[in-house]
Amino acid sequence: MKNTEKNNKTIQHPLFGISTKKWIQLLEKNGGVDKRYLARGCFITLVSILTAPARALFKIKYDPKINNMKIKHPPVIIVGHWRTGTTYLHELLSQDPQFCYVSLWNTLLPDSFLILDPLKKFLSNFLPKKRPMDEIRVDIDGPYEEEAAIAVLSPWSFFHCLHFARNAEEQYLKSIHFDDLTDKEKDEWKKNYLKFMKNVSYANSEKRLLLKNPANTARITTLLEIFPEANFIHIYRNPYKVYLSTIKMRNKVLDKLALQNASKEEIEKQVIENYKRLMKSYFKQKNQIPEDKLVDIRYEDLVSDPIKQVEKIYSKLKIPGLKNALPEMQKYLEKQKDYKTNVYTIDKKIIQHVSDNWNFTIDRWGYDPPK
Repeated sequence: MKNTEKNNKTIQHPLFGISTKKWIQLLEKNGGVDKRYLARGCFITLVSILTAPARALFKIKYDPKINNMKIKHPPVIIVGHWRTGTTYLHELLSQDPQFCYVSLWNTLLPDSFLILDPLKKFLSNFLPKKRPMDEIRVDIDGPYEEEAAIAVLSPWSFFHCLHFARNAEEQYLKSIHFDDLTDKEKDEWKKNYLKFMKNVSYANSEKRLLLKNPANTARITTLLEIFPEANFIHIYRNPYKVYLSTIKMRNKVLDKLALQNASKEEIEKQVIENYKRLMKSYFKQKNQIPEDKLVDIRYEDLVSDPIKQVEKIYSKLKIPGLKNALPEMQKYLEKQKDYKTNVYTIDKKIIQHVSDNWNFTIDRWGYDPPK
């Protein structure tokens, strides 16, 4: 049974900053655009052509400077499965002025944002006011996950699982676990990732990068190849809540991002299997991170006492400057105090289903089934 929820008919799509060559390759690799989404496909094609001069000018003006620079400071990288509080933690820590972060604007035009900056205010009018999955306000200059930029720059990104439902399995395995990628393809992925990080760093006076990307949870080995001194924060949450929230996210986000039809049954299967693969891969790779460069945070603890958890992070990772950052963090928390998280009802069949499949994290972290 196909997902028959009425599409909101928006044609805007975050892939609009992609180069025309990469867009054609992406279509060939993933089986094109379904009839229902042709308007979105045409929008991406048209804007891709129109933004080509900006990409060319960016390359001429900035590449000689950026290509030769090095990332000065080891980045702080937030990982954790989707819907575990990565966004909340990212936004809270980003109040610290010593950090810079990937913004939504950066991800939309990852290889031309510096050229097109005068158009940013105009283009922000076309963004939704709130995120569809949790009503968090959308800010074009706010912190965002670099995976969206990787989707514009690379044929392999988790976001392509959402764009091209028929090829979601291959996209997931190749983009997150690098399964069956050739050495050349993986090197190209790393090259694109590092180049984008340099672009963002350059645009922010080379401040220390604070990154957040759930897809990176299973890329620890590769990230350490790129940034050997990187620091990691892993956040986790009650798996029963994660299941319900992820299902909701996938269905809501598909309405905005899909270029192919998707079935609810296939989405549910992907959520179950991808969680197992992602978390088992993280547990396998986390031992590569030196003990003093990794801290685990429980979402429920972060919500109940944010400052205490922030102090834990700064202490464990030996990040200086907390005293200077606390006033801005307190202001952020004051603005967030009226925010209500989604409330879910969960029946016994779902509880059993999640328990049967995700017991390896439920037992590890000591969560009880909801009553």
